[in-house]
Amino acid sequence: MLFDVLGLVDEATARSIAFSVHALDPQAKITANIGRGRLLVESGKLQENDISDALRAAGFPASLAPEHPEGSTCCGSCG
Repeated sequence: MLFDVLGLVDEATARSIAFSVHALDPQAKITANIGRGRLLVESGKLQENDISDALRAAGFPASLAPEHPEGSTCCGSCG
């Protein structure tokens, strides 16, 4: 799932955000694109609302980001 995250501006916040998600699913794969404020979370355990609630509780409001026209949900670092 791809999220637009308010406040994702540097490596320190990316680590805080990753910690919040990993508290719910230690196996989740997380990719952050700081330049775009985007977070890609790959988890077989978590739903969209689980992640957005955890991020909001940590002080990082997030919303589901739109898919690329090709249907991809990459973090946006490809272009």
